[in-house]
Amino acid sequence: MASVVNYDDGLKRIEFAYGPRQPRKTIRLGRVNAKVAASWLAKVDAMIADRLAGRPHDAEVSKWLGDLDESMLARLRAVGLADGVGLSQTTLGEFLEKYFAAMTAKPGTRLAYGHVRKNLLGYFGATKSVRAVTTADADNWRAWLVEHEKLSPATVSRRTVAARTIWRKAVRWNIARRNPFEGIRAGHQSNESRKRFITREVIDAIIEHTPSAEWRAIIALARYGGLRCPSEIYALRWGDIDWDRGTIRVPCPKLEYLDGHGYRLVPLFPELREHLLALFTESPEGAEYVISTCRQGAMNLRTQFERLIARAGLTPWPKLFHNLRASRESELMREYDLATVCKWIGNSPAVAAKHYAMSVDLDADFRRATGLEQAQQKAQQIAQQAAESSDGQEMTFTPSFNEKTPETGGLVDPCLLSLNADKTRGWARQDSNL
Repeated sequence: MASVVNYDDGLKRIEFAYGPRQPRKTIRLGRVNAKVAASWLAKVDAMIADRLAGRPHDAEVSKWLGDLDESMLARLRAVGLADGVGLSQTTLGEFLEKYFAAMTAKPGTRLAYGHVRKNLLGYFGATKSVRAVTTADADNWRAWLVEHEKLSPATVSRRTVAARTIWRKAVRWNIARRNPFEGIRAGHQSNESRKRFITREVIDAIIEHTPSAEWRAIIALARYGGLRCPSEIYALRWGDIDWDRGTIRVPCPKLEYLDGHGYRLVPLFPELREHLLALFTESPEGAEYVISTCRQGAMNLRTQFERLIARAGLTPWPKLFHNLRASRESELMREYDLATVCKWIGNSPAVAAKHYAMSVDLDADFRRATGLEQAQQKAQQIAQQAAESSDGQEMTFTPSFNEKTPETGGLVDPCLLSLNADKTRGWARQDSNL
């Protein structure tokens, strides 16, 4: 199956193929003598035979593999042999160190996964073997997040999903045979109790007590433009605003890795134009970014915003900036179709429904849906018309069930209106001549 090839003045390598029409694989041995090369050849032949037969290695081959250093094991893994050998004792601390070193993600994502890393090490310990983590251990870890760490259901869900993603890499790298977090029900990732619809009256009160034009623009961009804060607000340039066409080209750092999602067009809403124009007149000549003083790293936006809220005599709400963005999307959904609103805000309908949509005024919406307000107004009009046509005679109104009105000929809701004249139900006009 395999053969030793000499090349380049004493260097040796082993060449083999898994079948007659399969490409040949190469294992470089370096400068070794014929005896060592023959030993390698015998072990490689045995490993190839085991792989083709789908059986485990015998004790001799397993011990030989266990004595190899990592560099030689890596050469065997590169050609499909010794998968997982030498990696079975990889500790959780070592694996997570390699995982984060190879991770390419936004700072916010790295921060979120850093919390998961801390939880994994806090529960299992850095010296725990990755392959020793069982499905029962994974279940217990999730329960530990709830009972010991006292995390909210949404946070537990997100961290469970992140742990599952991390372990998939361990499986791919042959550090783990299976993913113990697969099959765990993560639960809902949105926390309804932290959702708040922030009214215009609240925002206007905060803006009124905000002396800085730049901060007034930040608040307006988050609440009336629906921009992500701080990423999209910091990335916005004056050149992105088309005053004549009434559009804002919003850069989307969060989604720039997706084709066609590097930016989106947002209307220059009247509520935005006012504050942006005021800031533009104060900006120095040649200023590039809309927000120049409160740049990332220069100040903590959340802390400063909480101070502005307190200055207006109000109490900060959960998820300060996210709820501003969610309030704007919920507001726009009442006026425009969902697809259009999602394009302006920069999310999908599924994400909008799960994490953003809120009731602006549930009581008013309920009354409007039942038609009670319109029915009451109509009842008052009918009562007024009936009173005017009574020629000054006193008339009283009491609830009646399914009676017809002379004005509409239709049935009246039993909760609305009927006319009672001389204790007789129905629409009978009181006549003094009778």
